[in-house]
Amino acid sequence: MKPFWIWLQEADTDDSYGEFYTSFDWSAGEAELRISADSDYTLFLNGQFVDSDQYKDFPWCKVYDRLNITPYLRRGVNHMAVVVWHYGVGNFSYCPGPAGLWYEVTVAGTPVAVSGRETRSRLSRAYRSHAKKNITFQLGFSFFYRADREDGWRSGDLQGFAESRVLDLPAPAIPRPVRKLTVLPRIPCRLVRREGNRRLFDLGHEEVGYLTLSVRSAVPQELKIAWGEHIADGWVRYRIGDRDFSAGVFVGAGTTQYSNCFRRLGARYLELISEAELEVEYLSLLPCPYPLQKAPVSFGDAQTDRIYAVAVRTLELCMHDHYEDCPWREQAMYAMDSRNQMLCGYYAFREFAFPRACLWLMGQDRRADGLLSICTPENLGNAIPSFSLHYILALYEYTLHSGDLTLAREVLPRAETILAAYLCRMKDSLVPTFTGAGYWNFYEWRDELDGKGSGERFDAVLNCLLSLALDRMQRLCALLQIDRDEQPRIASLNRRIAEMFYVPEKNRFRNRSDSYGYSELANALAVLCGAAAGSIARDIAGQLASDSNGMTPVSLSMTCFLYDALLQVDRAAYRDYVLEDIRRTYQPMLDAGATSFWETELGEADFHNAGSLCHGWSAMPVYYYHTLLPATAPDGE
Repeated sequence: MKPFWIWLQEADTDDSYGEFYTSFDWSAGEAELRISADSDYTLFLNGQFVDSDQYKDFPWCKVYDRLNITPYLRRGVNHMAVVVWHYGVGNFSYCPGPAGLWYEVTVAGTPVAVSGRETRSRLSRAYRSHAKKNITFQLGFSFFYRADREDGWRSGDLQGFAESRVLDLPAPAIPRPVRKLTVLPRIPCRLVRREGNRRLFDLGHEEVGYLTLSVRSAVPQELKIAWGEHIADGWVRYRIGDRDFSAGVFVGAGTTQYSNCFRRLGARYLELISEAELEVEYLSLLPCPYPLQKAPVSFGDAQTDRIYAVAVRTLELCMHDHYEDCPWREQAMYAMDSRNQMLCGYYAFREFAFPRACLWLMGQDRRADGLLSICTPENLGNAIPSFSLHYILALYEYTLHSGDLTLAREVLPRAETILAAYLCRMKDSLVPTFTGAGYWNFYEWRDELDGKGSGERFDAVLNCLLSLALDRMQRLCALLQIDRDEQPRIASLNRRIAEMFYVPEKNRFRNRSDSYGYSELANALAVLCGAAAGSIARDIAGQLASDSNGMTPVSLSMTCFLYDALLQVDRAAYRDYVLEDIRRTYQPMLDAGATSFWETELGEADFHNAGSLCHGWSAMPVYYYHTLLPATAPDGE
């Protein structure tokens, strides 16, 4: 018995839901299911939910899950039902591939059911296919579910089913590189406001999970379920520009219980809007965290411990299949963001499989120009060139912290293509900005650094990051016992950075070749890469530590470079400054009631009321507390 990729008899179309059914006999022995899908799946055995969440992979390196399904089986005939949601349209965590399902059930190693023509399938009657309602451009499609159209197909009542269409595609060859998410019981969700048929529920804190509800209606009706982190005029702010954080559920007369394990929601608040009177037993989320072990940690100070705990919680909420920038608005893995998150995770969790998988997945990206795509996995044609350099920094740091050399050996050619994409563009020993469609010369959310403007120029941040990446590549090769001498190239690049960007009368580095704006980021990177050295570096460090330095301040995403520059110049002198700056930055968020740390200091007000209130890059206190402070287990632990 050989499994094949299969799909419905209907054409492969965007935003479509397929239902697949098979049965098999079982009496004893350990049963294992290997399963993969494009784009996502939800699995039921004998009517019971078992699992969901296809790993976010690329079509050219499909990943399969291995599930022990023995606890869900019964003697005799077993019914296996799979709902597959095919996106079809790329977003920031999905690279389009052909719609499909692949599976193999084995008992004691012997196949008893495989995906093939005999698998029965149909277009879902309950999930509305082809709705194509976007939540956000980054997240992709929302969903609409007709509970009143469910029938007995999960138990073998196969009305409208036909044999499946076999696809000529290679079998998935890669087992899931990280553990499966853990789906937990629903959390208490408190009704805090009701006006007519509109209800607002508060989870009490930022949470990530799957929507679950139980309602009773006297009449069939449509429900709108909205979610978000912000309250506006007493209700969830779920419409922000062209973003729409809502989904639809149609219920019949009577009691409806429903959970959606396709679309992961990040939210503090849920809102239910009904057409008619409705009894609500519960509306909540099923938390789906990545399973982690955390050692209890205390730094001997209540304020520090509180900041640390919330930073760790922020990090956890931004870890699922891979590191995410935020759980609410995008759920995307950016190379820069994830590098920050990795540095924190090494200390918070002492766990290396997760960052390893992230770096591996980014290494599978196939842009023709050698850079990484803006996010992974996706192929929308866009890139933030500087983020590819962060990937090299992250790869070196992972290898250093984990001691694992195998990943670096595997993806080193991908890192080489990144550097080649830069070095082939050098002009007068500097790299200019990338021009043309699809390139965003972004560094951080600050003036002159946010990628606005057009035309070719030289940027200090980009060239300093290149210098750092060359250095880290040399160090990485040393760990791999590969001879590589980048020092002449680094020295030449640093010399040109100083000639182009250093302004002696200010004793600081300007941002760009076409302006005389100054930023803390550009100057911190000049120190870190060695373009600023000796007395110049010491003077710049003094300026960076001054609240009135007249430079564009560093954003939360880039504080790591500011802190690292200060500590590199004089660790003993600037240690207390870094710790105090963390308090100054993060305590106001806690005072404002934050249960996770924000994207920027402006919180929800930033980005035209779309500021994320849970952002992975803001977990950075974790890294600095562990590297600057003595930590102990709390009393009694």
